[in-house]
Amino acid sequence: MSLAAASPALAPSPVLLLQQLAQSRGGRLLFEGLDLALHPGELLWVQGANGSGKTSLLRLICGLSGPHAGRVHVEHELLYLGHSPGLKDVFTVIEQLRSGAALAGHPCSAAEALAALAPVGLRDLAGQRLARLSAGQRRRAALARLWLPHVAPLWVLDEPVAALDAAMVDRLAQRLDRHAREGGSAVFTSHQPLPLKQPVRTLHVGGH
Repeated sequence: MSLAAASPALAPSPVLLLQQLAQSRGGRLLFEGLDLALHPGELLWVQGANGSGKTSLLRLICGLSGPHAGRVHVEHELLYLGHSPGLKDVFTVIEQLRSGAALAGHPCSAAEALAALAPVGLRDLAGQRLARLSAGQRRRAALARLWLPHVAPLWVLDEPVAALDAAMVDRLAQRLDRHAREGGSAVFTSHQPLPLKQPVRTLHVGGH
């Protein structure tokens, strides 16, 4: 009897696993008992009222804080873009983009950085210092990381559409759709729905 008989394909491992996760702040329980398995190609919209713990959950996923209880497991590399863009005003737009890529362990060339700035409408402002940009331009400068040649399998985005106009929200949705089609995953918060074509899972936090 041959041992080479066909066997069912193994399901891909989750890129993100939450097990009985709980978090508190200032002695107040934000959420508890969160269980989730996010797989390649899945998008997750984290929802909840202000102060419900959405940002706290994203920080747990990124390892920036520890849980009150439970466990977080991330299978692969991730990219985190916080609600505050975290840009250095003394840098130019292109310097910030290249510095961020290098710090993440994936240096990019000037040509690659310029190509990433084009979809966010900042190619012509590549040499402009970040201190002189508007809030929307600063948000787009941070989001340009998503268009670099190397992208992490898991994106964690906290209010990525804040200060963006409708055209840029559409462009970001298209980039998220493509990331999912290519097997990437994303966890994001947003006060408004994104015009995504790929299926979106939702997770509500808070209620305590």
